[in-house]
Amino acid sequence: MVNSTGKHIVAVTGEDKCIRVLEVLADNTLLQISERHMPKRPCSVQFTTDESVILCADKFGDVYALPLFEPHSDQKDGMIEQSKATEQPNKEAKFKPFIPAATALTVHTKRNQQALRNQQSLTSKSPEKKSLDFTHQLLLGHVSLLTDLAYITVLFAGSASPSTRSYLLTSDRDEHIRVSRGLPQAHIVEGYCLGHTEFVRKLCVPPWDRSFLVSGGGDDYLLIWKWLSCEVQQRVELKPLVAGLGKNIRQEPRRDIEQPTGATGTGSVAVTGIWAVQTRSNNRGNYEGYIVVTCERVPALVIYSWHENGKVEHHETLEVEGNILDVAIVPEQMSILYTMDNLEDYSSATDNQLRHHLPSLGCYCYSSTACSWVKTSPLQESVNGINRWAAMQESTASDLESRSNAMHDFLYGTEKLRKRDQDEN
Repeated sequence: MVNSTGKHIVAVTGEDKCIRVLEVLADNTLLQISERHMPKRPCSVQFTTDESVILCADKFGDVYALPLFEPHSDQKDGMIEQSKATEQPNKEAKFKPFIPAATALTVHTKRNQQALRNQQSLTSKSPEKKSLDFTHQLLLGHVSLLTDLAYITVLFAGSASPSTRSYLLTSDRDEHIRVSRGLPQAHIVEGYCLGHTEFVRKLCVPPWDRSFLVSGGGDDYLLIWKWLSCEVQQRVELKPLVAGLGKNIRQEPRRDIEQPTGATGTGSVAVTGIWAVQTRSNNRGNYEGYIVVTCERVPALVIYSWHENGKVEHHETLEVEGNILDVAIVPEQMSILYTMDNLEDYSSATDNQLRHHLPSLGCYCYSSTACSWVKTSPLQESVNGINRWAAMQESTASDLESRSNAMHDFLYGTEKLRKRDQDEN
């Protein structure tokens, strides 16, 4: 995540649950200026409107506020002590060790006996909760697994003196979108946007009209909201546009992994990303744009056109060479950069075939004359250079297959948010 000045980058690493702030120096090198280890793995980070605060959501349902730059040591110590006083549980409470109710006399089957031994081997020592040693504030929490967040500042111009108010939107695995007030009143809930029947994975607020919200996840459709009133404005179908795509990537499902998604043409859709691209304003001063959607294990960009009053319709579907992992919007060039998984399946590849493996990066640019997205982009030369460099890296088929298996669970985790029958009971 890069701030508007382009001078600072916020990076998240899942392995160590760390949020790092990097500074872009004059020679375009990066200098790390801080690192903060979160208690749980972050799943989404956003800036506040003034970009002075980092909002971090984790999959256990909590949202934290962290300053972009750590304050001076004297101010930092006071803020940390205040956070400890409000977040730490009472240490004077006596810890009661866990004692299984079952015994060897009441458990008879081999499986239950092994489960009893596992319970008895659990340590009776109270787990020590480590306090965070950096400035932070716990804003709110969900009882469900949190998936995404968005921070919005709205201008209310109806009164004599226009005013602004900020809101924090959060989504979770239990089909909820919560609308809360912004800092410092994030504990106040304004309402819930209820309309999804499966998990909500992504939220997108178009920059040209922040009164609308686009949401998607495990359902076969997207929902367009007037989120301030928590009302659904439109349901946009998605599954018919991606059903059947991806068969050129995998003809037969792998035996070692589950294949429930829409890439096979038979399962459900799992939205992995929603982005807004602003293109131009019309003669009435209203902005026009496009909504870009990606789905797990689907090698395509689904493009929707945005019309006045929040009407959305399918514009085109751009098939690409591999499963899309992430997308970056370059507004100055009106371009879409996307990364692809070029290690999707090398189980049957030979070393000769590896010399012509899939590219890992691609781009599209909006053509105002054709009113469509084309491959001729000002960024195309840079993209081709990166792909040529990647193709020169020597790897064997066995190396790529082992890397593909190791990375698969890391890259394809959205479908795992879907509840099974045992989760709902």
